[in-house]
Amino acid sequence: MTTRLSPSEDFPEDLTALDLPEAEVLNSRIHRELDHEYATDGEASPETEFRHEELTEELDRRDEQSGSAAVPAGNADSERLSS
Repeated sequence: MTTRLSPSEDFPEDLTALDLPEAEVLNSRIHRELDHEYATDGEASPETEFRHEELTEELDRRDEQSGSAAVPAGNADSERLSS
């Protein structure tokens, strides 16, 4: 296994099925591939760019979900003070 994920290698169809660590590793491999493509070809493959966008959207979605369930620190402090 390489540290990059080339456009010819398999990519998961359903990113929601991945655990967060798996999604983060996949994201890292895509970033490394983007760096490699820019360094060697001067541009990124459309497939790599598409994969990067898909992963970014999925990770952003997960961030929004985890953020909406958390109580902001300012609200937690004011709730403690009012009790």
